[in-house]
Amino acid sequence: MAETYVKGDMLLEEDKILMKKFQEGNDEAFEKLIVKYRTSAVYFAQRYTNDKYIAEDITQESFAYLYVYKDRYNEKYSFKTYLFTIIHNKSIDHIRKSKREELNDNLYGINSLDNPEELLIKHERKHLIINNINKLKEEYKTAIYLIDYERFSYKEAGIIMGKNSAQMKILIFRARKKLKLLIEQEGYVNE
Repeated sequence: MAETYVKGDMLLEEDKILMKKFQEGNDEAFEKLIVKYRTSAVYFAQRYTNDKYIAEDITQESFAYLYVYKDRYNEKYSFKTYLFTIIHNKSIDHIRKSKREELNDNLYGINSLDNPEELLIKHERKHLIINNINKLKEEYKTAIYLIDYERFSYKEAGIIMGKNSAQMKILIFRARKKLKLLIEQEGYVNE
């Protein structure tokens, strides 16, 4: 477990070093950050837009914003948190303009090594969870996605959502509780 924290801390430091180099004029450092985070950034934006192409546009806009306003980056926050905050804000702006709010149903993949029965059970469970997540209010959806799927800390998720750690703990508790209730109402019992 401690090894995971060390690796995570090293990655955070690597991102900060790359961002510092970029701020000093090294465009190659910025390209490395784009390559590293592009896929997860598009995936995150897609949670809001429910459209891969729009999510790619939002991600590209976010990286362009970072490029133009590179001096606004505050190294006390991780680069990923900063990037996802920008994407969150741009996605919300898009939603306000287009009035779309559904999450895409591709939250996690299925292991092709599973037997057909396990695949069917995973597929049904996945759709049950997705359908019930989509019934949650937007704030709950975002909290669950950031903490449970992107593995942000409460503090990082709070920064993205404009809340403090205590508010995030309460929010994720309520979101999970509501999700569990919705799932149980459909007759699913976690074994």
